[in-house]
Amino acid sequence: MNGFVTLALWYLDRASALVLFPVLWLTVLTGIFFTARGFGLIHRLSRRIHVELAVFGIGMMAVHGLVGTVDAWLVVDGSAPAPNYPLSLFLAGVGVGAVSLVVLVLAALGFLEPRRFDNPGAVHALAYGGFAFGIVHAVAIGSDMTGLLGQLVVGSVVFVVLALALKLLEGTSLVNPTQ
Repeated sequence: MNGFVTLALWYLDRASALVLFPVLWLTVLTGIFFTARGFGLIHRLSRRIHVELAVFGIGMMAVHGLVGTVDAWLVVDGSAPAPNYPLSLFLAGVGVGAVSLVVLVLAALGFLEPRRFDNPGAVHALAYGGFAFGIVHAVAIGSDMTGLLGQLVVGSVVFVVLALALKLLEGTSLVNPTQ
């Protein structure tokens, strides 16, 4: 494959990842507040955009998964330059990304199942798990995870964990003293 196509694939892979991460982050965040009535405006906004963000995220994940697979194959094949770290770590990062993709696809398919309302927590747990694997993938394989971008990933993870903790504490007297 010529150098222009290889470089274009590399850029498309990175660009789709850089769009996908904030979309998945917002999807998880709006999902956390989707049922949290105590958060008022944030709850109402989350109910308006959560599903649309999730659908767009699945589409972007498909693009990133497809282009990323081709890009990884070119690296393994020797047609594209290898990363600055050992190939075994690169392949482990690709593997974690594949796990993230599979888990998120299973979660998305779970939302298409009419019985999902019997146990929505299980389906959402898959989504959280896929997001967690996606973060590990981004940090493990992302050559762009240095400096400010790496700090943004850490900060965004902390923010999601704090939002989840607030939601879990929403019904308790620790957050809502009127109860």
